[in-house]
Amino acid sequence: MYKTLSAIAMATLLSGCIVHISGNTNSANTHIERELVLNASQLSTLIAETGAGSLKIIGSDSSDKITVNADIYTSEDLNYELALTQSGDTAKLVAIHDIQDGLRIHINQGHSIDLVITMPSKLALKLDDSSGDVTINGLSNTIKVDDSSGDLTIDGGKSVYVDDSSGSLYISNIQGDVEIDDGSGDTQVENTKGAVTIEDGSGDLLVRNVTGTVKVDDGSGDITVNGAGGLIVEDDGSGDLNIDNVKGEVKID
Repeated sequence: MYKTLSAIAMATLLSGCIVHISGNTNSANTHIERELVLNASQLSTLIAETGAGSLKIIGSDSSDKITVNADIYTSEDLNYELALTQSGDTAKLVAIHDIQDGLRIHINQGHSIDLVITMPSKLALKLDDSSGDVTINGLSNTIKVDDSSGDLTIDGGKSVYVDDSSGSLYISNIQGDVEIDDGSGDTQVENTKGAVTIEDGSGDLLVRNVTGTVKVDDGSGDITVNGAGGLIVEDDGSGDLNIDNVKGEVKID
């Protein structure tokens, strides 16, 4: 959050404006519960933009709608947006607090929106999440996640693409390829039928039971690969390298 505030403040100041940082924003003292429902029978994709707060996404084979249950922790002087809309075959969910009010930027003091989303498992998912732990279970289509901070768990999916700044990653039971660009935090990938590509800044890596080739570019941290169709380690900055049960070629640069 502080990095976000600094970036906004700098960009605005460079354009010749004055930014007021509000230190008087009330702590979150209001709890609101809301439910949103959208018919998903004609949909192919859910695009979600979520801010601070926990997020749980559950795929259902029997559901033909998207249901969002939100616990909103806010205060009177801070606006938030919670909306679920449809455009063509795409649904869009927005669940964020507005930290910038004109030229005034509010510092987050416990304001968050915790979400539980139930959706048809066949829908593709594109998620842009700011902060908070994220759990995604039971989806069978493509999953793309851009996550700033917080732990991320994905169980199930056709293929998975993750761009993560910080926090632990646990990805399992993927039917296709997995691609991860991770800044920091431990990463675990297991039971994947496609190839796995990981570019990691720091943190330990554990990869198990992968049918395809595992490709790793790692800055620091231990790397353990147990069960893979092949292994390519392009760069291992520091840390131990443990390899077992690799059927194909092993290449270490």
